[in-house]
Amino acid sequence: MNHMRNALLPFWIACTLAVIARSLGAQPRGPALPTAAAMDDGPSHLIFPSQRLPLRFSHARHLALPGVTCVGCHSAASASARVEDNLLPTESSCASCHAIDRAHPSAASTAANPLGGCDLCHDGWRAEAPMRVARAEVPAANLRFSHARHAAQGIVCERCHEGVRGVGLATRLELPTMARCVTCHRPGGAPDRCTLCHLTELDGRLRTHFADGWMNPPRWMTGLHHDADFWFTHRSSAAQDGTRCAVCHTEGECAACHDGRVRDRRTHPNDYLTMHVIDARMNSDRCGSCHRASTFCVACHQRAGVAASSSTLSRAFGRFHPPAAIWTNAPVTLRHHGAEARRAMRTCTSCHSEQDCVTCHATLGRGGGGFSPHPPSFLSRCGALLRASERPCALCHDDLDTVRLRCR
Repeated sequence: MNHMRNALLPFWIACTLAVIARSLGAQPRGPALPTAAAMDDGPSHLIFPSQRLPLRFSHARHLALPGVTCVGCHSAASASARVEDNLLPTESSCASCHAIDRAHPSAASTAANPLGGCDLCHDGWRAEAPMRVARAEVPAANLRFSHARHAAQGIVCERCHEGVRGVGLATRLELPTMARCVTCHRPGGAPDRCTLCHLTELDGRLRTHFADGWMNPPRWMTGLHHDADFWFTHRSSAAQDGTRCAVCHTEGECAACHDGRVRDRRTHPNDYLTMHVIDARMNSDRCGSCHRASTFCVACHQRAGVAASSSTLSRAFGRFHPPAAIWTNAPVTLRHHGAEARRAMRTCTSCHSEQDCVTCHATLGRGGGGFSPHPPSFLSRCGALLRASERPCALCHDDLDTVRLRCR
């Protein structure tokens, strides 16, 4: 596998340099930026876990009222520096407009108190069981984020929470997407380090595995989205800029696959050993991108007893070629070794050398078996073969001048 290691060396060097740069305080280059359409799938369910909001509320109706602002209800937001902070409106915030009467829950309905009834906002509230109202649950985002820092920069709420002014109950769908974040956090703008917002492992790499799944780069990150074809296309992304891969992956992950320690079934399906001969005959160049016929294939065939150089014991249990009655003896059929050699000589040469052919097909005077490799009609077309290459003819014929006269 030395050729594979040599091919991967530039990428491994890039990954190593990225780790060193991170340890010195430098950061990898920012991601490719989204297009106008952004190919945005909405807020990530891994970054923003599912919420439970048993509420009746309309942002559109409230923000249309004079004097009502986002900060007026979410009063703790402008001072919050952690995503774990609870920024939902408190009862005291609502009480400035709504006549909430906790002292008389039996009368706290919209029928008795149109603007202060509990069931105005709390879905499922009943007067006979006022304390059984389901609580709103908003899990903390899997991010590092400071509302206070953004508010200090004069960034208005709707720049991140786009569309909130026109919705009823705001959900996680109104939370910011990464495509919106990078409109500011980009080269030449706000800091664009991945670790500025994303959680990291102890070794500094991004945390990509969460309880609900693993984090996948968005589709607008050109070449980085791990889709069904990424197993085959990731090589171009790694060659273009390995530091982007090193943000989440270690060099060991690359080596585990490319050294053969990890055998993914997308490369070789189950029971591939019994089927690989078909692929090897059809597309040996693809096999050669990882395997060397002169070492990998030959060594395996020797162990399996299907190579000419296999031990006697190994050959007793394995056979690659059909029996002699089909493979070497007359009559010649499409399964005869001569037909196979003419069809795909490269398959033969992956195990056999030219000397193996000469052993049988050379004349008796040259130590061969005396089996002529020429069919009865060979003289009618030997001229074209001779002009293509005289070398095979010289293996048996000493006087090539005589051959040239006969084969024109």
